[in-house]
Amino acid sequence: MGISAFGSQKSDKIAPAIEEKLRKELGATAPIPYQVEGEGGSTTVGTVMGDVAKGLFGGKSNILFAVIFDIVAPRKTQLRVNLDRQGVGCHLGALLYSTKLSKIVKGEVILEGPKMFGSSKFTGDADAIARLNAKGDLLKRLGKFARTEAEIGGMTIRMDRFVKILPEESGAQLIINSLPRPVSMGMDAMLDAKEFMDIAAMVEAAL
Repeated sequence: MGISAFGSQKSDKIAPAIEEKLRKELGATAPIPYQVEGEGGSTTVGTVMGDVAKGLFGGKSNILFAVIFDIVAPRKTQLRVNLDRQGVGCHLGALLYSTKLSKIVKGEVILEGPKMFGSSKFTGDADAIARLNAKGDLLKRLGKFARTEAEIGGMTIRMDRFVKILPEESGAQLIINSLPRPVSMGMDAMLDAKEFMDIAAMVEAAL
């Protein structure tokens, strides 16, 4: 069964299917813990990320609920999977990944929106962007990963790009928003969790 769209709006049916997909993508042997935000579930997890996700759609998103995964390996990562209403069912929406980086940045760093020609560049803290923008392979992978448009559940979803590195006291936080990658003629979708972690490692190495 694919995970791009569901005929139900019940998180107790949908969340386990997404967890199974995520576990397979990462090659994990143990279940990946998660919490549900919305639909009467937890309202204490990822509230800031929830505001970010809604903001990407200008407040027009039809988010039903979100499933927040706490991934331990190959690196500690939080993944917020939004589910959007679609009739009596729902479909996958925005994916919001975040992880802590061991490198310190002095100020906020942001990746520009998609460019018609060439790769988007980082803007913000001068020292950080000089290192990051020198990595052409990283910019290309980020451009492909941070999708702003996708065909999900028979619908075209569009949103703004959100790729940020935020300074923290003992490192930095990398946050990337994306959309699921449709496969199997749009009947299924990939979360691309491993790709996020590879990109995070590249960002960390570049800094």
